[in-house]
Amino acid sequence: MADYKFGINEPPHKRWPVAWYNPAVLMRSAIEMVATANQIRNLDRRELFKGDFKMIDLSAGHQNEDFWWDFMSDSGDGGNASYTVARGMQVHDLPLQESEYHLPLRPLPRGELLVLGGDLAYPGASTEEYQYRFIELWEAARPVNDETRTILAIPQNHDWFDNISSFNRHFIGDYEDHFLNAYTPQSRSYFAARLPHNWWLLGLDFALVCDLDRAQLDAFVKLATKEMLPGDNAILLYPEPYWTRPLGDNARVGYPKRYQRLEELLLERGIKIRLRLAGDLHLYDRATATQGADLAYDDMLITCGCGGAFLHPTHAKSLTHTKILDRAQETGAITPDLKSRTRVGTQDGTPTAKQRTYLRSASYPSTYDSRWLCIRNLWALFKPSPIKDLYSAPAGSGIHALFQRLGETKNWVFSGNIVLPIMLGLFYWLAVYCNSFVFSSAFKDNGFVTASQIPTVAYVDFLLQWFKAFFFSPLALTVHLIIFSICFSIALEDGWKSSVPGGIHGALQVLAVPTLFYFITLGESNPYFQGLWLTGGGILVSGVLFGLFFFVMSLAGLMANNAFSTLAHEGYKGFLRFRIDPQGDLHGYMIGTDSVPKDWVINSAAERPLWIEKNSADAPKWKVRDVFTLKQ
Repeated sequence: MADYKFGINEPPHKRWPVAWYNPAVLMRSAIEMVATANQIRNLDRRELFKGDFKMIDLSAGHQNEDFWWDFMSDSGDGGNASYTVARGMQVHDLPLQESEYHLPLRPLPRGELLVLGGDLAYPGASTEEYQYRFIELWEAARPVNDETRTILAIPQNHDWFDNISSFNRHFIGDYEDHFLNAYTPQSRSYFAARLPHNWWLLGLDFALVCDLDRAQLDAFVKLATKEMLPGDNAILLYPEPYWTRPLGDNARVGYPKRYQRLEELLLERGIKIRLRLAGDLHLYDRATATQGADLAYDDMLITCGCGGAFLHPTHAKSLTHTKILDRAQETGAITPDLKSRTRVGTQDGTPTAKQRTYLRSASYPSTYDSRWLCIRNLWALFKPSPIKDLYSAPAGSGIHALFQRLGETKNWVFSGNIVLPIMLGLFYWLAVYCNSFVFSSAFKDNGFVTASQIPTVAYVDFLLQWFKAFFFSPLALTVHLIIFSICFSIALEDGWKSSVPGGIHGALQVLAVPTLFYFITLGESNPYFQGLWLTGGGILVSGVLFGLFFFVMSLAGLMANNAFSTLAHEGYKGFLRFRIDPQGDLHGYMIGTDSVPKDWVINSAAERPLWIEKNSADAPKWKVRDVFTLKQ
């Protein structure tokens, strides 16, 4: 964990977004994920929950009035965005600006139920990260003497990085000081809640294995057979939008995933799956189906992960690809319980008459805005996050105050993605230096040469010799393989579609080493200065090549996560507000703001919210970005 400071004097603009291309952040995340995955493989914590799985009944008292509830996912990254959403969601009557939907300009009441879709603190789920990036921001935004709310939550993958210890501490068990001192009735990391007018909300937990565990499946099967009735409407809350993956979700032949079997069981019992809801992708996307697969009702696929994490692109191919629902039997299953399944995902080719097709209905941001953001990749790696604090020392305070500021933000380099090109620049120098041990005749004793040491007619021979050293020096070859592996591994997000461009990018990074060195040797220079120029040039060249690669891949709709994470874009944030009316219809409102404030001050006018915008003109402009209805 970085050298975080907590409390009232650490406003949102000092709580910097995670720099995902800081090698230390990547290494930590990988270690925590592998360690937890190994533990789950041997002892799944979900199997340790004791007692009966009980339904949470929230249906009473709303037969003749509206029931409002809110959904938020993927918070706990940059302080500006996370605090803006936390504040907006806790305002009782959030003022809304006029939108294209021409709704009455009246506030939409805050939900009495708050549902959290996971990934509540990045990059890991330590107690410090939860406190710094999530708990304190929501607590600071909580109204004074606020009434107790019901909160239900499921964990996502980052919540599992500490084996959901922090998640359990705040949302499960008998602790008295739960998150926001709320009523948290769930006894497990998954839940089932009955809402008014025969609506059900089922929250599922995939841990790090992309599926339910056996005990969880049994609990929901028992609920479906004993509590739920034919004709009931179900909302399935998933920790990830599995429907953006190919149809079948990589289930092995003859062995459907457990959540696929659960969905089919619900449909066979006449329970209508009206909405599949998830976070994980940091955007808003909605797709709708109205017919097919012998289902006589409309249903939707909604992804809403706009709670505070960096933005993902809405023009990514995994989102724009048509989604299909398929209920075909698993012909390779050996026992009856494995034959029935419902699968939703992307599919190449024309859908069959028995399949159900989902067409995209809305997205936020728009695909047009999303594509324009790609260009920021060209300079994203050269933007260290907190450097602006160095310029915020009081006027006339002198160099002492400047160094004091630097001390307060001593992690500014390591919180920025610029660490990656710095590391690659050092690798550039190391690759050249390693060659001096094998080809000292070409590089002299110190490994560097000047133009005067190489006859003009020998430049071509020198370049050929350099490439010979490039390919056959064992030490240099090791460094080149490291550079190539870094580039290639980052590009594997979309499999073979991005692995080929990723390999080309890795090759360009490696070829840049001898090319850059060759041009440096054309001028007269001290060998040690050549080393500095090579390192500095390596930082610049590697950063530019990475930025260009991310720009091209994101513009093409590939690497939706990896290519956009460098931007750390805090805009286009929001949440979902739902209403079940007295007739039993479900109405959804996606409320979003294009930008968030970047400077905050302590609120001297009231005890809460703790911080307010420094300039009122920078206040978030909340609008309804999408409206939809699912009829009873």
